[in-house]
Amino acid sequence: MSPVAEAEFLRLLKEDIDYFERTVDLFEELIPHLSATVQDQWRLQVQSRKNFALELVILLEKAEEAARVAGITDSCNRPDLF
Repeated sequence: MSPVAEAEFLRLLKEDIDYFERTVDLFEELIPHLSATVQDQWRLQVQSRKNFALELVILLEKAEEAARVAGITDSCNRPDLF
């Protein structure tokens, strides 16, 4: 993959992680306002999104390491975990 494509991939991956982190925050904020039956479903959705975001973070770390090995520098920091 070209350096430009690598950088774009890393940028898009970081955007995906940010999106899922915001989604988790939104779900967690709204849970107390829902009925008990819906709360359980939303808690499952929150956990699912947290798991997926963590998988994306792992993918990002591996991609950044591969980019470093290939000599591609990355000016953005890894997003914080939950």
